[in-house]
Amino acid sequence: MVADGSDRRPVRRLLPLAIAALAATASAAEFQCAPLKPSESRRPAYTRIGEQARCEGFYDRSVSQPFIEIISLTSGTAPADGATVLTLSTPTRVAARLIVQPLRPAPFYRVDALVPAGQALSWDTAPMLSSTGLRVRDLGFLASQVAGGAGSALIPVTIGRATAAPADGPSLLQAVLRVSVPVASLAWRRQRMDGSAGTWRDIPGPARFAWERVPLALEMPPDGGGVRVDVQAVDADGKVLPMLRFSVSGLADGSP
Repeated sequence: MVADGSDRRPVRRLLPLAIAALAATASAAEFQCAPLKPSESRRPAYTRIGEQARCEGFYDRSVSQPFIEIISLTSGTAPADGATVLTLSTPTRVAARLIVQPLRPAPFYRVDALVPAGQALSWDTAPMLSSTGLRVRDLGFLASQVAGGAGSALIPVTIGRATAAPADGPSLLQAVLRVSVPVASLAWRRQRMDGSAGTWRDIPGPARFAWERVPLALEMPPDGGGVRVDVQAVDADGKVLPMLRFSVSGLADGSP
């Protein structure tokens, strides 16, 4: 018997779902832990968790040169401390690599996980919080595109139910920076992806201690485009630190 068109329509509807499932499986199989040195003295040591696309645990870190780093980039409201399972998502439709790490300088504990393309990740906070004694408010969330590799654009992480950005205005992201040495001043600039010049602005506040958190409100363009961000710091002795540079994908930059 020859099937008519109505018999084929369910197959056509299921085909994109099957392709998406295969792509997610392939991404999970290719997922690798970060090149960190697992801790020799604290447990659990950083390692892959079974067959999951997730690595977690304590690691050893040595700091030889002063630097500025971004440790969190989120949108929306902060999660409640009582939350045990967090729903983490990104606004793009591409797979993302998520890093969860303490906002404090210690302990050296980190989670790396895959956020599948177009899906949210349910993450159980209990292993990390019970091992470190931290609270949810002490955690930073940072994501980047898997396909871009090292140095790829960052993607803001939404914790909890995602809400759409206003169509007639820019979205505001919450970034958290950290400097490994005491600094006297910090400045930053935002540029469009087309390389148009940005204006340097001071980050207000007194001199910062080593490893002190530095919040930065980052306004994204209203047209959904991405931005490049430069951050410059001068230490307590007047020496300019190596510049921090990173890109942030906008809603218009995601894969369709």
